[in-house]
Amino acid sequence: MSASVLAIRARTIVPLTGERPARGARLFAALKKIDNAVLLVRDGLVEDVLPWKNARLPAGARVRDVGPVCLAPACVNAHAHIQLSYLAGRTLWGKGFTAWLASMIPQLGAATAAEVAAAAESACESLAATGALYVGDVAGSLRGGVALVDRACREAGVGVSHFCEWFGFGPPFIDGERPWPPRCRDELAADPALAGRCAPAGHALYSTAPEVLRAARDYCVRHNAVFSFHLAESPEETRLLTSGDGPLYDCYAGTVLPEGWRPPGMRPLAYAAGLGLLGPGALAVHGAQLDAQEVEVLAAGGTALCLCPRSNRNLGVGAPPVRALMENGGLLCLGTDGLTSNTDLDVRQEAVYLRESLDVPPEALVRLLTVNGAAALGLGGSGAGRLTPGGPATFCILPEALTY
Repeated sequence: MSASVLAIRARTIVPLTGERPARGARLFAALKKIDNAVLLVRDGLVEDVLPWKNARLPAGARVRDVGPVCLAPACVNAHAHIQLSYLAGRTLWGKGFTAWLASMIPQLGAATAAEVAAAAESACESLAATGALYVGDVAGSLRGGVALVDRACREAGVGVSHFCEWFGFGPPFIDGERPWPPRCRDELAADPALAGRCAPAGHALYSTAPEVLRAARDYCVRHNAVFSFHLAESPEETRLLTSGDGPLYDCYAGTVLPEGWRPPGMRPLAYAAGLGLLGPGALAVHGAQLDAQEVEVLAAGGTALCLCPRSNRNLGVGAPPVRALMENGGLLCLGTDGLTSNTDLDVRQEAVYLRESLDVPPEALVRLLTVNGAAALGLGGSGAGRLTPGGPATFCILPEALTY
């Protein structure tokens, strides 16, 4: 080792070295922790994680004692709407999904470019400050928004996967050469490097044409990209898809839903399965309305599910069946949704909420925050989610509720 080594000493470190994405009973297995530990860093990469008493520091090594805290690998926030951060505090909560949606729609695009940019930059700085290494961001809400968020993330030191979200039932439609929705096409065509961090995505089963959802999913399969979409988020969604009426229909009829639209007559999961949207490489988001049988089907098929429980609580759409989802062996991770439905973008607080409201063991929650989130976003080879020698030396401080 050389004098460029930085030694970060903490009360405890949970490195997750060698951990793989965890499902079912494996979620609850003991995690190795090192008390009175030190993380050795060389040039931004992990050199080692070991007990302080075993460390042999070279002359000139810098030592930083962060005190009585528990360190873990940096978090993965698997689902956020960074482009809409300018709407923080401006939407209606607690009255259901449609009331929230109706409060947001008139404000879309109403801010100045400077306001949107400042809010996105602040959001990305917040992600970094709360220990996030990587974020799955929903793109396509605003023209120029992909490049804006990409730049803000890079300046904050946060990696990003952009899910370019198709919305609506009208043209232009996806094809093999143009997988991007209209608001993303021009900026991605102008920046091939940016396009490499993007994948076509669907908004939801009730707001995106089924042929577009299928085409986007097929494109992602062919290009080994993650396909993401909102699934079973609210009772209004279930009612719209099964019976074709209700408040969500009233909100979208004649605008998003085309004339002559007919409901599929199926619950969300069954409809998604029929369209071929599920399986390995698919990342569904929310799942608050899944029933016991659907939980088993989702897990058996290999679809990853991102939970955003504080957003669900804030909007009053119900809680996902977290215990059943964990016990049935699906790949679960955590996201914050966005500042239109949440107070912050600290994904650790999603885990704290599940710990305090459902008594979920901290071992499971730490895995959801790290290795599982990395797997859900297709980051398996990047070193994300672990403090492994040779990997990125990025870490977070675990809240006390998640230490053990």
